[in-house]
Order: sequence, then C-alpha cells, then structure tokens
Amino acid sequence: MKNIFALLTALYICCISLSAQDMFNVRRLTLEYAREGFATWSPDGRYLVYQYTERYDTLGKNGLWKVSRDGTGATQIFNGIAEHARWSPDGSYIVFDADTGNNIKMIPANGGEVIEFLPDSVIIYNGGLPCWSPDGSQIAFVERKAMSLCIFNIKTGELNSIFREEGKLPLPGGWWTDGNSILVALMDLQTRKCTILRISTDGKHKTNIPVQQENFYRHLALSPDGSLLIYAVMTGRYLGLYIMPSAGGRSLPLTVTENSHNEGPVWSPDGKSIAFNSTRFGNNDIWIMDVDTEKIKRELQISQE
Repeated sequence: MKNIFALLTALYICCISLSAQDMFNVRRLTLEYAREGFATWSPDGRYLVYQYTERYDTLGKNGLWKVSRDGTGATQIFNGIAEHARWSPDGSYIVFDADTGNNIKMIPANGGEVIEFLPDSVIIYNGGLPCWSPDGSQIAFVERKAMSLCIFNIKTGELNSIFREEGKLPLPGGWWTDGNSILVALMDLQTRKCTILRISTDGKHKTNIPVQQENFYRHLALSPDGSLLIYAVMTGRYLGLYIMPSAGGRSLPLTVTENSHNEGPVWSPDGKSIAFNSTRFGNNDIWIMDVDTEKIKRELQISQE
C-alpha cells in the first residue's frame, strides 16, 4: 500500500510539474491540510515564520509557526489568527496582522507576550500589511479609515501619515534597501487594478514603476540588493509571479501554474531563495525556489557591475 501511495504521489507531482511554469526547481516546505503561507525569513536565513489557518481549528494550531528552511522542527510561537508576519532586521521580533486583520501586534521571535504598540486611534481592518524599515526603527503600514500609508517610529512613538490618494488603497510591499522610500501597490478601489509606486518616507516624492502586464495585482518583493522586483499578475482567476528590474520594464514569469495561485513571495536574506504560497496541491502551502539571480539579470539585461 505504501508503494502504491508513493507511486501515486510521484505521478501527481509529475503532472503538476508539467502544468507549472517555474523558472527554477521548487520544493514544498509545508504539508499539512490547512492554509499555510505568507512566510518571513529570519535575518540569518536559517528559519521561516509562517501563518497557519484552518477554518475549523479544534487543536489550537492556528497562528504563527517557526520552521527551519529544510521544513523540520516546526514549532508554534503564537496561537490565534495571525497574518502577514515580518521578522525584524535584528531578529528580535515578529510584527503581524492580528485579530483577523483588525490590529497590528508584535511578539518576540521565539514566542512570548504579545505587544500592542499602535495608538487606539489607528484603524486597521482587512490587514495593515506591516513591514520593517531596514534599520528596524520604523514600521510602515496602511491605515484603513483614511486609506493612507503610515509610518510608526518604534523608538519615539511618532506616527506619520505620508501618502493617500482619493479612491485608491496604498498597499505597502516593503522598504527600499536604502530605507528612504517604500514600495507600494496602489490599488484602484473600483477596478481593483494596481500601479507600483516608490514613495519617499517624507511623502514628498513618488516614482511610478512601470509594469509590463495590465492585470498586475500586488505581492511586491524587492531583492536584497535592490535590483529585482517580484510581483503578482492575475491571469483569469489565478495569480502568477513575475520578476523584473526594480526600475520596471520587461518581466519574466517566475512561477505560473495552471488553475492555481502563486503569491506571497519573500526573498531570503542572501538573495538565493524565494519562499512563496502556492495552491498547486489543492490547498495553500509554502514552497521554496532556489534562484540564480545572475541568470535572471542576464536575461533581463540588467547591468551586473
């Protein structure tokens, strides 16, 4: 029976690989029958933290889990509904969307007491998508009442709204490597289509980053060296991941799978691997792709000086 199961599994994987367009080889990190995704790497690249969500969770497994990059040693560090976790640059804390997306909180990286840090006047729902500045002193997020991009200073407690545009929702995708600007997917609330903006932290300057595909969605991930940018494209009903120069322009399909989503990309700190969510096995799991960035840069004709 085990041999038959192994054979069927191998055949299924083979069929999936034939229908998938993966630029490089991928491997499945999580295996449980639940929604697992939106991973974040530890600064040393040895671990990932990801969200685990099961609709009928009778075992108390919903929350945040920490796992080694080879998929072993998974341990729960937070119990409750948690999404869009991000590891602090110094490795000390995890910030995340809590309370079904109605709050932003943080916890110590190995678990512990939950820390609430935003003023009560800040309205969060459907997730604030918090992301750390490169030096770990600030957190950018979207405040939903005014639909504005905000920055909270961890050290001083200062809160600033730096950008808003009527009828648009600014979805932060991370900070630029120099810490002076933030990547934003600006979503039109009527058409649901997005544009990519690079917005300075003082809100005075914004630069449009052109995207080749019309149905760009979001899920931005800037490579550690700042040269490459991953984003998601909606084809029919499904999302696929594409990669392009961070200044915009021509793109290449990174991972596109027939009749399934690929989203939530995040680069490892050394820029050699990408974790992403995929539903290619029927439920949402985390997959790892080891990437050759030099090959990508050659194909995109990016200067490697």
